[in-house]
Amino acid sequence: MNTIITKKEIHVPVDVLIQVSDVFLREDITNTIIGTEEADHAIVFEVEYEKGQRDAIHEVEDIISDYHENDEEEEDDDDEDED
Repeated sequence: MNTIITKKEIHVPVDVLIQVSDVFLREDITNTIIGTEEADHAIVFEVEYEKGQRDAIHEVEDIISDYHENDEEEEDDDDEDED
C-alpha cells in the first residue's frame, strides 16, 4: 500500500516559531523553510505529512490561529488606550 504524502505551505509568525518547531520535531514532520515574510514577521515552511500526522498539523494551525487572535485583541486594546 502506498503512503500518501500531503504537502502544505504554512506561514509561521516568529513569535510562535519555537512552539511550532516543537510540534514538527515531536511528530517528525518533514519541513523546509522556503521563504520569509518580513512585513508579517513570519517564516514560510513547506511541510510534508502523512494522514496519521494530520492532528499535528491541526495543532500547528491552532497555535498560529491563537497567536493571530491574541495579536488582534492586543491591537484593539491599544486602540482603546489611545481614546
